[in-house]
Amino acid sequence: MRSKSKSLYHKISTAAQIPADLSDGAVLVTVTGQEELCIENYRSIIEYSDSRLMLLTKSGRLEVLGKHLFISYYTSEEMKVTGHIEQISYL
Repeated sequence: MRSKSKSLYHKISTAAQIPADLSDGAVLVTVTGQEELCIENYRSIIEYSDSRLMLLTKSGRLEVLGKHLFISYYTSEEMKVTGHIEQISYL
């Protein structure tokens, strides 16, 4: 039954022309230079300091390393991080 509901969901999202990354709940990372990072569709914050941010996503962990990292805002679905971003890794 579960595969049928996923198939129906896929057909509806395709018909509505919803991009696969959005309909599948994939993490979306938007980087503006080295100073700003917007992350959508994360599950939870695992670790947060001014040099490291670790998030749990649907497909694993997302690590952000840098200096003076600051979460400007966050909701249950998205967040904005500012500071000097040096590295973004999927673990």
